[in-house]
Amino acid sequence: MDNIPQLKVNEIFGPTIQGEGPSVGKPVVFLRLSTCNLACSWCDTPYTWNWIGSNFIHQDKFDPKIEIKMMNVGDVIQKLKEIGSGCKALVISGGEPLLQQQSLEILMTVLKEDGWWIEVETNGTIAPHETFLDLIDQINCSPKLTSSGPDNTFEKRFKPEALSKLAGSRKTHFKFVICSEQDMKEVQLLVDTFTMRSVYLMPEGRTKEEQLERSAAVSEMCMKYNFKFSPRLHIINWGTKRAV
Repeated sequence: MDNIPQLKVNEIFGPTIQGEGPSVGKPVVFLRLSTCNLACSWCDTPYTWNWIGSNFIHQDKFDPKIEIKMMNVGDVIQKLKEIGSGCKALVISGGEPLLQQQSLEILMTVLKEDGWWIEVETNGTIAPHETFLDLIDQINCSPKLTSSGPDNTFEKRFKPEALSKLAGSRKTHFKFVICSEQDMKEVQLLVDTFTMRSVYLMPEGRTKEEQLERSAAVSEMCMKYNFKFSPRLHIINWGTKRAV
């Protein structure tokens, strides 16, 4: 019984639409995993990592006994197939999914045999296994910048080996959260250093009002620096509501 692979799950929901990145607007189901190795001050899913009693600057604290649901991989697959029977497109998000990539490989193997499309969202600090890369269809990598907050020290958020591995795969798309144009020097340095292809800029903002207010400025940056623009449709459509 102890050998049954498990996942630390926060929530499973859908069908909905993918709100960010190259698949924006695509009907999908979501597997949101718990735990993260970073602590962004503006994170809109702090319920996956920011536990009561933590000293992180992010003020929204949550009970891990409620937010971490240990589930057998088989039970996760069954739930996904129940809600995604007419969709068969999965986004694995977090938290940081690559903290659990060994168990995810088992889950993805079964889903790929059933014809699923799978994309994974990651912060770019953990190098994916070759098996992991072979199984997924798309990686949405969002490296964190200095503006992500003081809890994300340079040593925590900058992992050259992981970024090199991710940038070397044509399945990877990079997406940077932009707080101001001051972020662009750091973005350009990362893009040039790791020869990143398919780069998106996305406005920081946890509310519909913040997204609408900042989208025009980030769009201008995309034109100025020749990058693509990513909205946050789930925020614009549903605000801070969970499981949408």
